[in-house]
Amino acid sequence: MTCPWNTQITEFSTWLKAAGRTPRTIETRVRWLRTLIETTDCTPATITHQEIASWLANPNWKPNSRRNALASARRFFHYLEITGYRKEDPTTLLLPIRVPRAKTRPMPTSIITQALENSPSTEQQLMLLLGAFAGLRRTEIASLHTSNYAQGWLTITGKGGNTRQILVHSQLAPFLDLKSKGYYFPGRFTGHRSNDNIAKKISHLLGANYTPHSLRHWFATTVYSETQDIRAVQELLGHADITTTQLYIGIEETSLKTAIKTLHNLLTAPAQK
Repeated sequence: MTCPWNTQITEFSTWLKAAGRTPRTIETRVRWLRTLIETTDCTPATITHQEIASWLANPNWKPNSRRNALASARRFFHYLEITGYRKEDPTTLLLPIRVPRAKTRPMPTSIITQALENSPSTEQQLMLLLGAFAGLRRTEIASLHTSNYAQGWLTITGKGGNTRQILVHSQLAPFLDLKSKGYYFPGRFTGHRSNDNIAKKISHLLGANYTPHSLRHWFATTVYSETQDIRAVQELLGHADITTTQLYIGIEETSLKTAIKTLHNLLTAPAQK
């Protein structure tokens, strides 16, 4: 007998694909739904909001994970409601999940400099530079092809299928020019390296507590610090929402000190007793 969950998830995936959602987005939605199935004996038609709430209350999940899980469930049960499989969407009874505001602190430039100096090959230096000087995600680094590089610009298709253009920095260009055809990081047999492979190499070079995303944050912080143009940073990072960009921009301690020093004195210092 066919599992109703499998049938509905397959049809849900096709619905998302027809709407132009990326394979990565669809995979993420399905993965969260699979974790929901593991916690219940109910069918998609009978599961209640209380059971979904219990699933979301997993004590091992961070707020971001819980929010992403709820987003996937909301999309799925909305689909079941509008297609007539369910009379109501149980997730409408669930409260939004609050995620504490992240405090971004930029990675020291010295960490990147040291990583570049310690890189055993120009290939690994290129991985670092694509994160630091172009703000690319690890998935974008892994799949970078020579066809993405032309006339001094990188054309990158990122999350949601959105395409952006990034002017190639003078220190990055010589590394990109070393290859004339194919993937910059080819796979062992075909295609390109995996995202995890790229991430492990970059993380190893940067050292503990730093990841490829740390380079992306450094890129955003540095560009904004020099230009004060958050819209430019948004476009370079490929963010659909500028509030996401704000989370990427770290604040240097010196900037906080400078901000306080701009305040004018309102009274004289108290006399010493």
